Amino acid sequence: MSKPVTVPPRDSANDFVGYEVIIDFMKKQGLQKLEGDIIEIGAFMGGGTVKLAKFGQKYAKKVYAVDIFDPRSDKTPDKNGVKMCDIYQAFLQGRSQLEVYQQTTHAFDNIVTVNMDSKKVSFHKGQKFIFGFIDGNHQPDYVRNDFDLIWRHLVPGGSVGFHDYNFDLPEVTRAIDGLIDKHRDEISEVNEIKQSHIVILTKRK
Repeated sequence: MSKPVTVPPRDSANDFVGYEVIIDFMKKQGLQKLEGDIIEIGAFMGGGTVKLAKFGQKYAKKVYAVDIFDPRSDKTPDKNGVKMCDIYQAFLQGRSQLEVYQQTTHAFDNIVTVNMDSKKVSFHKGQKFIFGFIDGNHQPDYVRNDFDLIWRHLVPGGSVGFHDYNFDLPEVTRAIDGLIDKHRDEISEVNEIKQSHIVILTKRK
């Protein structure tokens, strides 16, 4: 029997990941000095998007937020058998995901919202990203798709981060490990932030 989903407080400003460690990583790596923007796949309620946008504003960077805004779409089960879609709907407590996201992010003019299934997203050839964060649909084919979508536009020295690494979604971890192995020659370093279940891959210069 799966465990019940614990309903959290109604706080859309919370990013549920801890984006501060991501922003600290970008600062330490000096990614803001590179040419390009920031992309987030899986914006959920917009709390993390806002934190990225605040950081990006200082350096004239846009934040592309990609999300299908359908909390029912990700049926990936965790180790306890609880599906991600049930967790998302418990967090939303009957509210519209898109409306909560829009309320959270409305004050920022450097956010570009891409309301679309990430498998259908493409960017023009000249688009450059300095950093990407992947926390969208947790099915392995989406993890691989989202990485490829960012990696082809990632500038040398830029980085891509994943959430839920070595945590309670083993298929996600296996998919990421497969990508690390496949792109080993293109990756200069792999940084794992264990307390946040994040792993970040940096592209060779």
